Amino acid sequence: MKYFNKMLDTVCTRAPSIFSAIMFLFTFNICFSQIPDQPTFKLFLIGDAGESDSIGATLKQLKVKLEANPNSAVIFLGDNCYTGSILGIASLNVGGYDGTPLANERLMGQLNILRDYKGSAYFIPGNHDWFNKTNLKKGKRHLLEEENFIEDTLKKFTSLKNHNEEFFLPSKGNPGPISLDFNGGKTRIIFIDTYRLIIEESHMRGNRDTALLNKFYYDLKSQLNDASAKKEKIIVVAHHPIHAKGNHSLPLIFWEKLVRRFANSNVNYPAYQKTAVQLDSLLKAHHHPDVYYVAGHEHALEYFFNDSLHYIISGAGCKTDNVLTESSDTEAEFLAWKEEGFFEIDFYGRYETVLLYHRKSDETELKVKCVAGCK
Repeated sequence: MKYFNKMLDTVCTRAPSIFSAIMFLFTFNICFSQIPDQPTFKLFLIGDAGESDSIGATLKQLKVKLEANPNSAVIFLGDNCYTGSILGIASLNVGGYDGTPLANERLMGQLNILRDYKGSAYFIPGNHDWFNKTNLKKGKRHLLEEENFIEDTLKKFTSLKNHNEEFFLPSKGNPGPISLDFNGGKTRIIFIDTYRLIIEESHMRGNRDTALLNKFYYDLKSQLNDASAKKEKIIVVAHHPIHAKGNHSLPLIFWEKLVRRFANSNVNYPAYQKTAVQLDSLLKAHHHPDVYYVAGHEHALEYFFNDSLHYIISGAGCKTDNVLTESSDTEAEFLAWKEEGFFEIDFYGRYETVLLYHRKSDETELKVKCVAGCK
């Protein structure tokens, strides 16, 4: 009996610590059992893919990935079509969609990879889709022609999950923001048209549409707050990067300063710079962990992580730039120059993995690198 009482006293004395250990293991098991082995949703990101007249090697590989992952979405990040020439002879590729057979072929090179895809597909506008115009009326006319072509074509692809919805966002030349929820309400994607914002910022003070700009930033802040309140992951998709390295980040040369349609594409130009600073400030002031800002524009593959913000540049859908800058490969920064490719974000409950697919040429093998959230 004495031995039994001693054993009972020992158990009672150690019960709190034993109970705490059991509760820790129970909580640990619950938390980690909620992380799925397979992604619950995938997002594919490709930009500046509008120069090829056919389905190139990179688009073919993206097509394979899309068809193997119906529970996903793909976003084409602007500059969906390049055209333009001097007297029909020397190609400049300063324009966008112009309704010509060449323009149709360049758009169809991207649209055709979506024929058997069962996920959702979206296109956003870039500066070339606006024909690099600084005149809103002239640029909008070209933009609407491209939008109508994409909408009319993709509505016939009935396998697409969103074939009865809009594909071109924001639509009709509006800057947005347009919010859509995915992944069972766990992921919020916000579409914006940065070139429309730059057009407005580049106007002289008296001609700026301040009401439109104020409404845009007010609506964007409201959508960010709503996503945070619902504990959603936030991905803002646009054409122009906030933070990037490349040709569009180099100091403006003299003649570019004189031609506003070229200056608008450079982050050092006041209108672009003001837009980038306002967007970045709004996202950082939001204090939401792991916000993604995704863009194209630079013809490269880039990843940056600063102040809990992920910056992804996926502008190497069919063309690349050879940039004279030092490459980086760290936990906070990854740059891939002169390589085509695209990004993929995989969502695992509260966690994400960012994958970068890249290749040197059509003849070389497509490689994959995990640049964030690697397990």
